Amino acid sequence: MKKIILILQILLVFVGCEGLFRKDDELSFVKTPNTTDKIRLDGYYYIKSDGVGIDIYFQNGIVLFSGWLDSLESFEDQIKSGELVGSSKPQWGLYLIKEDSIYVNGLAILSGALYFSEMFSQGIILNDTTILFQETRFADGSIDYYNDTLHFKQFSLKPDSTNVFIK
Repeated sequence: MKKIILILQILLVFVGCEGLFRKDDELSFVKTPNTTDKIRLDGYYYIKSDGVGIDIYFQNGIVLFSGWLDSLESFEDQIKSGELVGSSKPQWGLYLIKEDSIYVNGLAILSGALYFSEMFSQGIILNDTTILFQETRFADGSIDYYNDTLHFKQFSLKPDSTNVFIK
């Protein structure tokens, strides 16, 4: 009898956690080359706030999110030294430009989840060196609102956009 109760408890735990242990979401966007001159591609975009966040946009429609670093210099030193950049799945995404808007499709881990969930960010291209992002929508229906202005910095040693996560 104790074994049956234990088996039922374990079964209930797994059924209750079914949503936690699922396959990662896939990106919805199709990789589409950027044929516009709306943003510069000969460097990276950054935001400073309790560290530095860096986005690298490639002509083939791929974007690399660096995560948060201490400084622009530490990012550039990583690139110059050949340190591995973009080694995790949520660091890679896709982007599209339509008129003066940029749409970014990436992955994030939602609170309490054990998988990557799809997210969509929308920004306004103010000029070829400045992008204003104001919202990110997540697959669970939640929305983050903010005002993040990304500025461009020319940098010739961009990493390669080839990765195992986006074909």
